[in-house]
Amino acid sequence: MMVAAVGITSEVLAPEAAVGALPRATRRTGLLDCLVVSGDAARRRRFEAAVELAGWLECVSPETAGDLHQAVDRDFQFVIVDIAAPLGDRVNDSVEIAEEMAARPGTLLVVCGSEDNVDEELWARQLGAWLYLPGVCDGDSLTSLCVEARRLRAGATAFAGAR
Repeated sequence: MMVAAVGITSEVLAPEAAVGALPRATRRTGLLDCLVVSGDAARRRRFEAAVELAGWLECVSPETAGDLHQAVDRDFQFVIVDIAAPLGDRVNDSVEIAEEMAARPGTLLVVCGSEDNVDEELWARQLGAWLYLPGVCDGDSLTSLCVEARRLRAGATAFAGAR
């Protein structure tokens, strides 16, 4: 149960209503939210499953470029961008999203690129991506990656709170 105070009154809100009732700056701060950006539906489902198994609280995986642009206004602690299978008609949308997310402090960025494409890997590393995946892993290895990202992110949040 969550109580949202407005002025001198307060009301009890259902958990699902509470998120929309709070201003963006105070909403879901410090929680473990993930954004998955991929134009390949099967790959997107694999990422979603791995993220869920790893214990991330929410995974947003837009299916259109319009949905993606709405999602980017939120704060995400873990972002997976698949530049090998870009989302939407503009190939650069995925690249631009990766660049924007890399610039946000406290965001772990994973860039998935084509196998044997050294230029993509160099770009991702210069961008500051936490990890570059040449090709996409399957099953257990992808879940292990998401578990490690969650562990790192949760540790960073605990460290920041202890300061």
